[in-house]
Amino acid sequence: MQCKRGLAGEETGKALIAKTCNQTEYPEECISALESDASSLSANLTGLGRIAVEQSASKLNQTLSYVDSLVNNATDYATWASLVICQYSYNASANQIQQGLQAFDRLKYDKTYQSVAAVNQAAIECNNQGLGILTQVNTALFRLTKDAMMIVDLLY
Repeated sequence: MQCKRGLAGEETGKALIAKTCNQTEYPEECISALESDASSLSANLTGLGRIAVEQSASKLNQTLSYVDSLVNNATDYATWASLVICQYSYNASANQIQQGLQAFDRLKYDKTYQSVAAVNQAAIECNNQGLGILTQVNTALFRLTKDAMMIVDLLY
């Protein structure tokens, strides 16, 4: 594995990504997610944390757009009602994760952790609605945010 040293001798590159992701619950998915962002190869641990939170926010926005389209096209009330619960949970957590990114920039990693945990909880709440059409996206968001939480936790 390639290993570089950044400022002040901090480890960067694929070795740091692997080392960091191996401390998460879903290491293969974590590695894939971080390596999909080219800036992760030159990032230190703090940078990887920021990238993980940004990716969580991005995945949340994609999921919310998908849920919005499903709400607009629901053909029965029960499905629509369950989708609206998901939509509400994801909307509420979208504001929180944006605040979490601002907190990250102020080095308030505990607040960032809480914001990512809110997205993770929204994925759980939505998945609990039992909508098979959302199982895959809820699982992807759950896993991404779970790993992001573990990376942010390493920062404080």
